[in-house]
Amino acid sequence: MDNHKQHPIHFQDHIDRQGVVVTEVDSLPTGERPFQSKNLVIGICLEGTADFMYDLLPRHFGRHDVGVTLPNHIFSYSTVSADYRSTLIIISPSLYRNLIHRESFIDYQKYHNRPALTLTESQFTKVRDIVQVLRYTCESSHPRRMAMLENLLDILFYALTRYRGEEKVETIANTRGEQLFNQFYDLLLANYQTQHTTVWYAERLHLTPKHLSLTIRRTTGKTPNEWITEMLTEQAKRLLDTRHDMTVQQVAYELGFTENATFCYFFKRETGMRPSEYRKRKE
Repeated sequence: MDNHKQHPIHFQDHIDRQGVVVTEVDSLPTGERPFQSKNLVIGICLEGTADFMYDLLPRHFGRHDVGVTLPNHIFSYSTVSADYRSTLIIISPSLYRNLIHRESFIDYQKYHNRPALTLTESQFTKVRDIVQVLRYTCESSHPRRMAMLENLLDILFYALTRYRGEEKVETIANTRGEQLFNQFYDLLLANYQTQHTTVWYAERLHLTPKHLSLTIRRTTGKTPNEWITEMLTEQAKRLLDTRHDMTVQQVAYELGFTENATFCYFFKRETGMRPSEYRKRKE
């Protein structure tokens, strides 16, 4: 079975038409490395476990866990148990742009650094009931269907925000660190192809490079330079894996390297192989 082709997250035209898709899956998106979705995706694990990399950090997804994946974040290295089953709520980019202005989703950036939470049995039952109504509404042809979906998503996010608060009391320091990381990571997603230095990101955030580095490392365990390096490495692997119409030099230019030799040195330093060797081995 080719999960990469059959996974519902890949049917973008259908998602765009529907606005919201609620479905059950027994696999994670595989094949493209790394995988980035244009959609907001909420996953609710019903049974089994999954292990994967989210934003270049290892994550474990188990029974009654809820994960919120914001658009364009990086997802890779997925493995699932034989009994894995989860419900996905896939929200289109246009509806996502509406949601971020609604009060229920006001703290959505917190999902950058803490994308998942574990529900108690009681919390899971309540979330499951909301999702059932959401699924029914998705399949209806009511003239106010989209407005009803937005209201139901309000209810769902109010519940998740409350359960997140019950799960862990955040300190002011942690909150500030997460906010700064969220701002840095948004900038990185938008600019990694052209900007490769901590200095550039610090300037955009009106901070000194030292302050940015200390705060990001304290919050995530990695420095901004390590985040930049891992982002470039993963994107280089993705292009080498999937864009066979591009030469190694074109991949280098796509990622902002002005010299092919510089890119080859960077890639070998990070992976132990030259780009051509990596591509040949994959083939």
